[in-house]
Amino acid sequence: MKNFKLNKFATIFIAATAFAAVTSTAHACSRITLDTPHGVSTVRSLDWGDQLGNVTQVNPVGIERMSAETPSYAKTMAWETKYHSVAQREYDVFHGVTSDAINAKGLAASLLYMYDSQQFIKDYQDSGAPAVSFLNVIDYLVENYATVDEVAAAFNANAFQIAWADGLHGTQHGLHISVQDKAGNIALFQLNKGGKMVMHRGDVKSDLRVMANAPLQQEHRAYVEKVDLTDLAAKEIPSSISSLDRNLRGLFNTSHIALEEDKSWAQTRGKLLSTFNAGNLVPQDLIDPVNGETYATWTQFVYNHDNGDFLFTNYDTREQIGYNFNDTLAFTETMCADTVKQASEGLNTVTFGKCQ
Repeated sequence: MKNFKLNKFATIFIAATAFAAVTSTAHACSRITLDTPHGVSTVRSLDWGDQLGNVTQVNPVGIERMSAETPSYAKTMAWETKYHSVAQREYDVFHGVTSDAINAKGLAASLLYMYDSQQFIKDYQDSGAPAVSFLNVIDYLVENYATVDEVAAAFNANAFQIAWADGLHGTQHGLHISVQDKAGNIALFQLNKGGKMVMHRGDVKSDLRVMANAPLQQEHRAYVEKVDLTDLAAKEIPSSISSLDRNLRGLFNTSHIALEEDKSWAQTRGKLLSTFNAGNLVPQDLIDPVNGETYATWTQFVYNHDNGDFLFTNYDTREQIGYNFNDTLAFTETMCADTVKQASEGLNTVTFGKCQ
């Protein structure tokens, strides 16, 4: 297993160097969440200009936590894990950012890039709430709340805020967050004009079932309105890898997916993946017409909020490895697994060990 612990000063130097490059690197990601006969399920990809890794981390109940990287804010968020959770963390480029996580109550959260929000960071005002960094805001959400309604209530009560000014490892980024629960409820959080945090509410039947990148949600909706999603001939469905087009294709494909009651979970999972991959997966070497850059899907997960099944795919090699959330419930300390490395070694099931 790779060593995830670095000297403090080495970490700062490496992260600062890496993020200087990240600011000019193409960025993408997608997420779909749908109801199925086997429970609400999510498919998520991480797409980037550079190859990405993935480490799965289990955080049991009772772990003392504190957010990193919030020096610009009067209060820093500290918490004790209330709900057992499993998180997906990226070290190769983002040096430990949690991109996705789910807890024992079936609440999951996803962090995706949102370039358009970066220009509004200068206008965001400290709300006085404890601040949590993008480095571990996903951990905070799933370790403290059981449902989307609870997260929404906490947001409305100013129980937490995002440390926008401090960004990731000292570099500001536009990002956005969705939370989705086993009942099919979804909330999307975005930073808008004037530094205003906006929460969109919906469910798996709404357009929030698909999440991509820039532009902001209201602009995605305006773009989608120009296309007839009921036309199965798909004559007006665009083919580029741009976020606008990926979001639209995701909505089109998920509008027509039929998930039959008599199919197994494995068959249902396969259909979810084929639906996602047809509209949202990004092949290597294609160019985004919006920015003239290239990026690709490197890692992908599909997980069930109800039965705990989790399948990871490394698209550099097309190797897969999985586990079940329920098999981690006996852990009493934080445990980790380098899923990319284990999959490359031919393992089909994740083996967890102590985080190093």
